[in-house]
Amino acid sequence: MKKFLLFISFLLIVFATSCSNNKKQSLCIYNFGDYISDETIALFEKENDCKIIQDVFESNEEAQPVIENGSKYDVVCLSEYMIERLKNKNYFEELDKSKFQYYSNIDKEVLKIMEACDPGNKYAVPYFRGDEGIVYNKTELDKRGLPIPRKWSDLWNDAYKGELLMQSSIRDLYTVAQCANGYSMNSREKDEIEKCTEDLIRQKPLVQAYLTDQIKDKILHGEAIIAPILSGDIQYIYENGGKDEYWYIVPEGLKGIFVDCWCILKSSTNKDLGYKFIDFLCREDIAKINAEYIGYESVNVTTPDEDFLLMKINGTYADYSNGVELERDIGDAIEYYVKGYNELISY
Repeated sequence: MKKFLLFISFLLIVFATSCSNNKKQSLCIYNFGDYISDETIALFEKENDCKIIQDVFESNEEAQPVIENGSKYDVVCLSEYMIERLKNKNYFEELDKSKFQYYSNIDKEVLKIMEACDPGNKYAVPYFRGDEGIVYNKTELDKRGLPIPRKWSDLWNDAYKGELLMQSSIRDLYTVAQCANGYSMNSREKDEIEKCTEDLIRQKPLVQAYLTDQIKDKILHGEAIIAPILSGDIQYIYENGGKDEYWYIVPEGLKGIFVDCWCILKSSTNKDLGYKFIDFLCREDIAKINAEYIGYESVNVTTPDEDFLLMKINGTYADYSNGVELERDIGDAIEYYVKGYNELISY
C-alpha cells in the first residue's frame, strides 16, 4: 500500500510539471519533427525567461486529430491545406497583427500565395516554403547503368526495384501519383483518386519502404538510391556529406508547392507568449539561424536566398513550365485518399 501511495505521489509530481503548472512561464508548441533549431529555442527561452515544451509529429494528418480532440498546445505549425481545414472549423485565434514587430519581414508574395487558404492572412504566419522533387544517387545510378529520372512517372520504372522509397504522408504520396497522371494535387474526383491508388499499388513491389522524416537519412546512408523528397531535406543531404553523389530534380509535369505556417490555437492558455514566439521567428537573425538549420526556403525577405536555395545542389533541374499548385483542403474527398492509402498499405 505504501508503495502504491508513493507511486501516486510520483504521478502527481509529474503531472504538476505540465504546461500549465511549470514554475517558469511556459509555451507549448506542436511542430513537425526537426523543424526548429535548438539554438532558436534556447535564445527565445533566455530572452523571455520562459520554457518551451515541444511535441512533434510527422504529418499534418497525424496532428489533425490531436488538435481536434482538445490539446494543451498554444501554437502549432501546419501546412497550408491543414490550416485551411482547421480554420474553417474555428480552431485558430484571429491574429492581432499590431502585436507583431517583425511581421513586415515576411515575403509579400508568400502572403499572397497563402491568401488562397487564409484570406486576409488572418490566422497564419508563414514560416518556410518549398517544393517536392526527386533525389537520386547519381554515382549509384551510373554504376548500375540505371536511367536518370526526369518525369514523375519514372518512379514506376522496374529498374528501381528495392531501391525506391516513397512517402507515408498521404497527401505527399498521392501528389506524386497525381502529378504523374497530370491531375490536380487537390483533386476531389473519385475516379482520379482511385486511378492514383491503382498506380500506387502497381508501384508497391518496387518500394523498399514508406517513410517521412527518415527518407533523407536512409538516402544519405546509402540504404536506398531514389525517392521523392521535399526541398529542405535534399539540402540536409547535401550539407551532411552528400554533395558529390546526390542530385535533385523537380520533374516535368505539374508541381506542388507548400507553405508551412504558425497559428495560435483558440484554446491556448498563453496567447501573449505565443505572439512573442511567432514574432521572434520573423526576426532577421532568428530567421537566418533557422534557415541554415532547416534548409527550406525562408519566407523572410531579410534572409539572403542565395545562401539557402537549391542552386548549390549538383545536377539541380527544375521544370516549372506546366505551372505550380498550392496544396488545398479537399474537404470530404479526403475519405477517398484515406481509403486508397489503407488499401495500399494492406495490399
